[in-house]
Amino acid sequence: MVRKGSKPLGEARLDQPRAQTKEDETAPSFSPHRITLETFHHLLSIYEATVSQVHRRKVTLKLQPKPAKGSKEKAGAPVITKTEFNDSEEKQIREQTDKFLELDRWRYETLPNIVAERKACAGEKEGNETDRGYLLKEELVDIMDWKMKHGVFRPALMGMVKSNPDKTVTQSTSTAFAVLPDADPISAPAEAFPKSSLDALTSPLRGVGPATASLILSIGTIFGDANMQVPFYSDDVYLWLVLNDFRQSADEEEKPSTNKKPNGELIAKYNVNEYRDLWNAVQKLRARLNADDTKAQASNREPVSLADIEKVAYVIRNIALSGFAGQGLETISQESAIIEPLEPPKKETATVEISQKRKSEADTADVTTKRQSKRLKQ
Repeated sequence: MVRKGSKPLGEARLDQPRAQTKEDETAPSFSPHRITLETFHHLLSIYEATVSQVHRRKVTLKLQPKPAKGSKEKAGAPVITKTEFNDSEEKQIREQTDKFLELDRWRYETLPNIVAERKACAGEKEGNETDRGYLLKEELVDIMDWKMKHGVFRPALMGMVKSNPDKTVTQSTSTAFAVLPDADPISAPAEAFPKSSLDALTSPLRGVGPATASLILSIGTIFGDANMQVPFYSDDVYLWLVLNDFRQSADEEEKPSTNKKPNGELIAKYNVNEYRDLWNAVQKLRARLNADDTKAQASNREPVSLADIEKVAYVIRNIALSGFAGQGLETISQESAIIEPLEPPKKETATVEISQKRKSEADTADVTTKRQSKRLKQ
């Protein structure tokens, strides 16, 4: 929300960094104005560990004892009172956590590769709208599943997404990918902003607003021209880059925020204007980090991507569960009782139908549209 006489969020807050304290002089800074490449890449390297611990905590919360009848609980963040679990409960926690890690890898790796292969096939065919890169309805449903589990659960959206006809999903996503602008986001931000692509998704698809539309476009542009990458309007990125709402260090106590509800849900309208603020802020941060990376050309390190920024924002928001340790910092939190050493992810055995389904998608990504439409629905 913009107050009278103030600048838009993306300009007013992003251009006004916090006042630096004595602790900031020695501690790694998470401020988008001062974060270094070293700190950024360190945070990026612990993304999967953070996802694992955050999801473990979510499953753990479901196993907490129900309040006694007649008891009055104060509204606010959920409290963990039970930290020891029997073998069956531990198995449930591990299986559900591994299952979500598999879904997370599918969102960032498998599905973007599938879409990229469909786009590549488009160069060999002409006259078919669906050969410009697209999503299937089953994939859109899984994207929404990831979105709700990765962030705040909003059950009504899933029912709306499932009500979309298969053909509408395929055609609208194909159109959205096809009309993505090919302009430099720094030198020509107005021309590069994907307004037409957002409209191509939000108008015909139920349950798809600007935030979910940006997620779809993000998945479809992870691979390819860096200038055409689209950032996902995630709560984490918006809080960090637009609202300047984040813990300055790993051991800083989380303070009450006027930007979030007690359950952690962002207080926002999720409209195009807010997304434009986020889009501009993300582009500026990526440009600064890549300009500072003088070692990138002499090493195998890839330039910072928009997906990288999204992941780092997630770690920063969940820094108490991340295991982050910087100069003079230790991770001390109330949640530490439920954090345990991570085991290497078991990709081949990482639970049930999701991994089997993702493998099937990858194996059939290069076949015709007719074959792809015959995949088993969940």
